[in-house]
Amino acid sequence: MPNEILGEVATLLEEALNLHTSVRTVTLCTREGVVVASVSRDEDINPTILSTISAALVWAGMTTLGTIGSSKPNYLVQSTPVSRVLTVLQHHYQMVVVISRGGDSGLEIEELLPSFQSLGTRIEILMSSKENFDTGTILGRVVKAIPDITQAMVLTAEGLPIGSVGFRNDIEMAALIGSIFANGLTYSELTDTVFISSEENNVLIQRIDAQRLLAVVCHGLNSERISERVRAVLEAGIG
Repeated sequence: MPNEILGEVATLLEEALNLHTSVRTVTLCTREGVVVASVSRDEDINPTILSTISAALVWAGMTTLGTIGSSKPNYLVQSTPVSRVLTVLQHHYQMVVVISRGGDSGLEIEELLPSFQSLGTRIEILMSSKENFDTGTILGRVVKAIPDITQAMVLTAEGLPIGSVGFRNDIEMAALIGSIFANGLTYSELTDTVFISSEENNVLIQRIDAQRLLAVVCHGLNSERISERVRAVLEAGIG
């Protein structure tokens, strides 16, 4: 993404950060947990972990609402005794805001919510107005680039699904796949690929980064070849 766009995005995120002294961190990420930009008053907050957790929570929230109706979430709030984490959803992106309770315990998130939503909309419009705006997701790029892949999923390393294509039992599959990395079933901590092969299907589990995994089901490709092609797709995009 060009530095010009990132500069404008960072300016809008700074505007969100300055809405109130209790706002500690504002991170813009994709719906699959990829950090686009982040500003913070607190260096201890890792934006990658923050975005990954929020992406998984959004997926879980959408799934939960889907079981009781047809509505989709507009925002989510996580609360602890010391802070609250607000995730504001846009079509392609989400803005994750950490709000401290210290000294401002009387502040209600609803007071700032319209401003955060307005800034999120402005960012979405800004990025979509650029000719080189890329709305492609990891899943979309992988499936498009490798037709042999029939099912794909992005999930956290602990086994929480973030998004999937072609799977009916997302939660069960994510739990099984994540358990391989989360429960010490790999030969080494440096293991970044696990390939499971049968006569009918092949399953490749590829580490995207420290927080996320990609799992794909495919036919007709050997382990080395598909792993190389998946890596190439990941490296070519924003990740």
